[in-house]
Amino acid sequence: MPLALDDQTAIVDFARQAEIGLVVIGPEQPLVEGLADMLRAAGIAVFGPSAAAARLEGSKGFTKALCDRAGVPTAAYESFTDAAQAKRALPRFGLPVVIKADGLAAGKGVVIATTAIEAERAIDDMIGGRFGAAGASLVIEQFLEGEEVSFFALSDGKTVIPFGSAQDHKRVGEGDSGPNTGGMGAYSPARVLTPDLEARVMAEIVRPSVAAMAKAGTPFAGVLFAGLMLTETGPQLIEYNVRFGDPECQVLMLRLGEDLLPLLHAVATGTLTDRAIAWTADAALTVVMAADGYPDAPRTGGAIMGIDAAEATGAHVFHAGTRNAPAGVLSSGGRVLAVTASAPDVAQAQAAAYRAVDAIDFPTGFCRRDIGWREVARG
Repeated sequence: MPLALDDQTAIVDFARQAEIGLVVIGPEQPLVEGLADMLRAAGIAVFGPSAAAARLEGSKGFTKALCDRAGVPTAAYESFTDAAQAKRALPRFGLPVVIKADGLAAGKGVVIATTAIEAERAIDDMIGGRFGAAGASLVIEQFLEGEEVSFFALSDGKTVIPFGSAQDHKRVGEGDSGPNTGGMGAYSPARVLTPDLEARVMAEIVRPSVAAMAKAGTPFAGVLFAGLMLTETGPQLIEYNVRFGDPECQVLMLRLGEDLLPLLHAVATGTLTDRAIAWTADAALTVVMAADGYPDAPRTGGAIMGIDAAEATGAHVFHAGTRNAPAGVLSSGGRVLAVTASAPDVAQAQAAAYRAVDAIDFPTGFCRRDIGWREVARG
């Protein structure tokens, strides 16, 4: 039966009637809106945080305040609901400066402004309604210098264990140019996050955050996705997501060397044990094929052919913004496909992923041709 993703009552009723044993919530919106709470109240095991804990992604200001309380290293910031006050604060941050919509904006509510005019325009856009309610308040942050990396951890509210690293490519254009998107590709593992740095992230960022959530009476159970900046003084938190994330999830799943289901169930039932996750020795890389016009005005309805040919190369093609039609597969969103391959190192995984990309015929789509460039350049 078709279910509306925003009809939480219908989802819970279906899960109960179908005797679903475990629900895994992928997107951020239903988490922030409390779907996990409703499922738990119905006696259904669920992988995903409560609405109160999902505020770690749902509100930038909430997360920044938690960092203050827990002593988590992060960029200096101020929160605003008034455009004039926000503009008056800009000189305190210098340039470049980061302007963020406080709420959920599908990965697009971040502007790195290099001029005062650009920063003021971003403030006007956000508070003026470009991102709806997500921009009714905003956060101005100090710009951090360094290399960005994604780190994941599983938590059942008490036990916290690492769950791998990746590096995303947020900008729409090659060479990391153009506006931010939900992600144009990723690779894993991110070697730049060394074992020593990973240990620091767990000790200085992830564990204190989970402990602070528990102390506040809102324990975090699910996957905690930390966006990090590796600065000269060490890792600093950029932001949290409360889900596996896209396109990082694709590369993590290709590398996972054990069954995911028992891990999800352990998190959902509060029985997670402190142990190392099994990973394959290979690297993985994914290339997002997006619709022309993304991220501002994606052109949907374009025909997509050659998916079978792409998978015949050994790659995995994950669908995101597609739909089936009598004529075949058509695009139905901004980010359409995630073409993913694994190999002994990132350079080989990159070559394999682009061989699969080149087998796909998607005339109204595009992709970046440089996913993984930092890691490949490191050799």
